[in-house]
Amino acid sequence: MQISVGKRKRWVAATALVVVGLVLVAGVVLGRGLPSSVAMAAGGETGDTTNAGTIAVSGQATIKAVPDTVSLTLGVQTEAPTAGDAMDLCSAAMAKVMNAIVQMGVPRINIQTANISLYPQYQYDDKGGNPRIIGYQASNTVSVKWNQMDRVGDLIDAAVRAGANNIWGIGFSVSDPRPLYLQAVAEAVRDAKTKADVLANAAGIKVGAVKNMSLDTYFSGPIIMNEKSRMDAGMAVPIEPGTVEMQVTVRVEYGIQ
Repeated sequence: MQISVGKRKRWVAATALVVVGLVLVAGVVLGRGLPSSVAMAAGGETGDTTNAGTIAVSGQATIKAVPDTVSLTLGVQTEAPTAGDAMDLCSAAMAKVMNAIVQMGVPRINIQTANISLYPQYQYDDKGGNPRIIGYQASNTVSVKWNQMDRVGDLIDAAVRAGANNIWGIGFSVSDPRPLYLQAVAEAVRDAKTKADVLANAAGIKVGAVKNMSLDTYFSGPIIMNEKSRMDAGMAVPIEPGTVEMQVTVRVEYGIQ
């Protein structure tokens, strides 16, 4: 079978158009499957440099300081056959305790009532009968703050001798922590920058501007003495304030030059 010259030319032209169309479709499909930078480079453009990378590090700092303030809770607990008697005994005992605290030099503004309670005491029948009230228990507690750290043991001893029979929550703090806090923040930021510089030097790059930053803070103070040492104290209770700590962590993300 012979094809005329005119028909052969038209067939070749049509075949060329089909091939070109297939190439264009393949280029679109391949371009969609590649990262933008590669796709743009394949199209004759320069690569996409908008996502230049970052360096993310954490910086830490811990500042220790000698505390200058003590806080503790002192309480009185009494029992009596009637609610009125129990509360009267408790109030009288707490008045003596508070008077002893004030005589030690604690300002009244630093003494605050923390809790007052009154509960019935029950006796339960072994045979399963209804319990009956056999008396009442009253308690009164106050929170105390003081700045004479060398006399804390004497303060506790005076309160116990005056009638306090519940003491807990003793702790130490710094009255003005702001300067320590700012010092810790600055040291943590410097620590983060040092780490970023080390990473950058090892990788052969340079640290750029800060992209993001966050801050975490943690305060820590010792709590001293257990209940037995408090209640059995027959002389000035030994107190060791130790140190309080302020820990700061900063998380910094730097750009890369």
